[in-house]
Amino acid sequence: MSGLFVNFFECSFLKDNYTVKSIEYSNYASKEKFDELKKSHEDLAFTRHDNKILYWKLNENSKENLNGEIFTVSATDNPRVFLKVFETALIYRLDQTAGYRVRHDKYSHVWRITKEEDLLKSQIEGMAFHQQICINTFYLEIDKQLLFGVVISAEIEHRFTWGRKEFERHGIDASGLKGKGDVVFANRHALKHFLTARGLEGEYERKINQLNLNEKQLGVISSFFGWIDKIKQSLHLPNENKLVSISKKYLPYSGITREVLSQPKRFYFGGRANEQAGLNYNEQVKKYKPFSFELFSNNPVKIGIICPRQFEGVAEGFLNRLENILRNDLHIRKIEFHTCYIKDTNPTSYKEVLYDPELLKSNLIMVVVTDDHLKLPPQNSPYYFCKAKYIGNGIPTQDIQVKNIKSLNPYVLNNISLNIYAKLGGTAWTVEKEEKRKEELVIGIGSTIDETGKHVLGIAQIFHSDGRYLVGECAPLSSFENYTENLTEYLLQTLNKIIDNHINKQQEFRLVFHLFKSASNKYEIQAIKDVIQNFRDLTFKYALVHLGYGHNFRLFNDDGKQTVAKGMYVKLENDSALLHFIPDSCLPLYIQLDNRSTFKDLYYISKQIFWFANLSHRSYIPAKRTVTIMYPSLMAEMTEKLKQVDGWDYDRLKSVSEKLWFI
Repeated sequence: MSGLFVNFFECSFLKDNYTVKSIEYSNYASKEKFDELKKSHEDLAFTRHDNKILYWKLNENSKENLNGEIFTVSATDNPRVFLKVFETALIYRLDQTAGYRVRHDKYSHVWRITKEEDLLKSQIEGMAFHQQICINTFYLEIDKQLLFGVVISAEIEHRFTWGRKEFERHGIDASGLKGKGDVVFANRHALKHFLTARGLEGEYERKINQLNLNEKQLGVISSFFGWIDKIKQSLHLPNENKLVSISKKYLPYSGITREVLSQPKRFYFGGRANEQAGLNYNEQVKKYKPFSFELFSNNPVKIGIICPRQFEGVAEGFLNRLENILRNDLHIRKIEFHTCYIKDTNPTSYKEVLYDPELLKSNLIMVVVTDDHLKLPPQNSPYYFCKAKYIGNGIPTQDIQVKNIKSLNPYVLNNISLNIYAKLGGTAWTVEKEEKRKEELVIGIGSTIDETGKHVLGIAQIFHSDGRYLVGECAPLSSFENYTENLTEYLLQTLNKIIDNHINKQQEFRLVFHLFKSASNKYEIQAIKDVIQNFRDLTFKYALVHLGYGHNFRLFNDDGKQTVAKGMYVKLENDSALLHFIPDSCLPLYIQLDNRSTFKDLYYISKQIFWFANLSHRSYIPAKRTVTIMYPSLMAEMTEKLKQVDGWDYDRLKSVSEKLWFI
């Protein structure tokens, strides 16, 4: 039995410096000139450092005639450059090895080394699966001591061996799939389309699950670690430096610590918490009443339903079960249904009843859709154009798939009823918060990709520290050109309102920002500074926290044979940590606290992030991601779809901004 292992392999070197050479960056400031420099000296390595370009020989036989000045790269003073030199030597060695493709992912700063051999030996015709090693160098600063190392992970690369012509020849429509020329990219959408058309979903799942077993991934990682250990002395480093050792160590070691965070208590009406062992979360809501019980104690709720006539019988059975849960489990006692049956499943039939007077009086409208509707583009999909039109009237919608009204699965019914409760503005539960702490608001800022592939950002959602959803808008989704201005305006308007209603302005309070991207001076930091300037009469601290899965760290328990505990917290440095949500996975959430934050308690912030995973009102079960990054992502993605519906604009979301309309 082995302990917990994080895939950081510590490296030690013979010397703590390199001697390289430097030239002035100003002479090669344009991309064209810098590219020309590298192309004309292919046996040299180059990197920019402040106003210099540093360079060194890639091998003993390299020639250089640039007449640069001597420059000493110190591990203590220039740790990033020190590791860059080592990383370059390692990648150069890999690039010279036959049977591998080496490429650099500029977004994650990870090198991907792909083995050309097909792991499944063409067992799935039309596809190939290749083992991929992902590596990056990394250093940790713990108690003023530097720890250098290599982070190694393993992935499976998917590739189509069929081109568009082969797709068409086998009866697979490739017209909507992304690619280049005859090549089809094996992204998630294309993969699902290919497997569904060929009826291979089950076979694929079985094979890929075997390849992705944590134990197998760690085996691949360990083999690569062994290769580095074997060739370490032959790596060419400047100044006759050497990689003396590379080691694998289980936690805790060298100041990297681990512990399992506890699950939070859930609180219901009147601040009551569960006191009965073995009671499921939905049973707790039923017994103790939802947190916002009083919201519906006297206010009647009207729910409209749009349903094709051919599903009338099964829809009635579904509504009976749903009404029972809403009345008895979620305690909405005054509830009325208005069902509007349409002649068939043609999208036109849905449009004919959009402005039914009784539907427009509803607090929420359920739209019964088929699997075929989900494949339609948003402008033609009943789910999206109904949602777009009703949001314009301040009415949230809930899609109901025909397969769910047929099955009457209790788990699905509970989730649908919980979705409806949240979209009506209800809060089924909150989570505990630390006693005797300052008042606090948590702001989640997420992102998505629009239909053209352009990166856009969703702004943003605000939660109370106990998890109550206060407000959220995607108005506007913005490009980087107007991001700072829009973020500042949104935060000022929204926070002014929220602070007036929820914060004691006579005392110091906190703002904690959960960001999908690293905070930058140009965007988030500038917006925060503008907010601080406008709130200069108030006293508060703030934290900027980058939460992401686009990193190379992995966690393994007992060499991958056992799952990693949910809530496992691994502190790497004072400002960075790993937090695990999904036991069967080896991929944790990476948490990076920006050093410009004025509130710096990483443990406190990490525990709050973990507890907020218990707030997803899409399901009673704790989510696999914290809602402060999941909700903005869902909202931004949904808004991008609604944008494609004719006659819709962002301002229409303001009428439902205090409800979870997007879940």
